[in-house]
Amino acid sequence: MSDRPLSAEEIKAMNPDERIKLLYELKLELARLRSQAKMGILTNVGRIKIVKKNIARLMTAVNEELRKVQSSA
Repeated sequence: MSDRPLSAEEIKAMNPDERIKLLYELKLELARLRSQAKMGILTNVGRIKIVKKNIARLMTAVNEELRKVQSSA
């Protein structure tokens, strides 16, 4: 994973399968980072904040897409 926040353009350029896969990977990374923080071996504490924001951005994009599909049906 990169150490920078994802931009909205990057997320919109992804296809839905890529978004879901990245969301899954980020959630696993967040769990790993939290366990490292709990054990006291995490060196870059700010990484947790970046991962959480990336998850939120991806969830927003996924939910927007779902709303579009539901409203057009």
